[in-house]
Amino acid sequence: MHTFPLPAKEAAPSVCSGELRHSLFDMDVTRISRRVVTYTPSLAEVERLFETCRSELGSGTTLDVVRRVMSANPGTFHAFARREGHDCANPRAEGFIAWLPLTEAGHAALLDGSFDARDPDPAHLACQHERPISIYVWAIYAPGPMVGGVAMAFDQLSTPLHRDADLYSWGQTAIGRHLIRSLGFVRTDGANDDGDPGLYVFRRTAPEPRRPAYDTYPSATEVRTVTVVRSLDDLTKVMAIRSVAFLAEQGCPWEEEFDGNDLSSTHLLGFVRNEPAASLRIRWFADFAKVERLAVRPEFRKSRVAFVIVRAAHELCSKKGYRRAYGHAQRRLMSFWSRAGARPFEGAREFTFSDHEYTEMLAELPRDPDAIAVGADPLVINRPEGRWHVPGVLDRSTSRAATNPTGDERSRRR
Repeated sequence: MHTFPLPAKEAAPSVCSGELRHSLFDMDVTRISRRVVTYTPSLAEVERLFETCRSELGSGTTLDVVRRVMSANPGTFHAFARREGHDCANPRAEGFIAWLPLTEAGHAALLDGSFDARDPDPAHLACQHERPISIYVWAIYAPGPMVGGVAMAFDQLSTPLHRDADLYSWGQTAIGRHLIRSLGFVRTDGANDDGDPGLYVFRRTAPEPRRPAYDTYPSATEVRTVTVVRSLDDLTKVMAIRSVAFLAEQGCPWEEEFDGNDLSSTHLLGFVRNEPAASLRIRWFADFAKVERLAVRPEFRKSRVAFVIVRAAHELCSKKGYRRAYGHAQRRLMSFWSRAGARPFEGAREFTFSDHEYTEMLAELPRDPDAIAVGADPLVINRPEGRWHVPGVLDRSTSRAATNPTGDERSRRR
């Protein structure tokens, strides 16, 4: 990303300030349009501009990739030129912006780090008249007054096809970060320091309210999500995942794996995108919760979904008022559980069952000031497991006046 060059004495304060000067929500392009025009360039113009600015952009993309992307979707490039002297029969572009409209698969790849901006997978790119899930700002070259063309190009993304798609950009250079921060882009990881490259987003709609870690599925923005199991269908998914991990891989006997505790436990189901990937069981005791039966499908063991579902389990325990999560860790997995916050405690025993060596471990959980307890709103306590943060079906029933049908029936019998 390259825009107008800043004098050295001005660059540092401008880049570091993060001042929101030209929000895309409020931009008025009428004044800019008197000096700059924007249009869809020919492939020849894009090739000329690309050769001009490749060294400044530091791009690893080849012209073959540019041709392929533009041929598949000509709307991915917008050129800028000074209005004065512009000749539509012989246009001479002085800058451009390129963006990639992403499919659901492309959006997920962008968030999990597998998206290759140098050579995008065609399956990650939406067609010209297909509604994108999100839009990735691929490159900007806008020297001098051409920076006004950036605003005009973004304005064209307000069409019904594009207006709900969030905009993403990788802040690769200091000047690029200065530009997108001034437009209202923010770091996806929440960092305030713009000294290092990072992925930025401009939300076209209000972001979803923060949901607890144990109730994040489904999500349009997160790749790894978790839900509390509340249906037979989800419990079947749990059984399938555990069968792969424990019955097939570890050779665990059926009656030892499905040990009679499943119907008295809470289960969590982890997803990678929309694919069931991991499961975990929690059993509840007087002053501790036992976290157990963590299973991850082999193809998702490098996705970090295991850490996500364990953190969700700890947060769920904390919400229910528990301060300790207890577990039995296989010796070979003790380092994982240590990274997940558990430790062998004083007097912890090593023992063997179901053909494996285990060690007792304990995770000390932070106190949740809003933990579910006696004295909480009774309607909140009535809500489905893990859904205490949203009104449930019984909340909605309060709109009906009390008729006490059982009491009336008894009166009639008398």
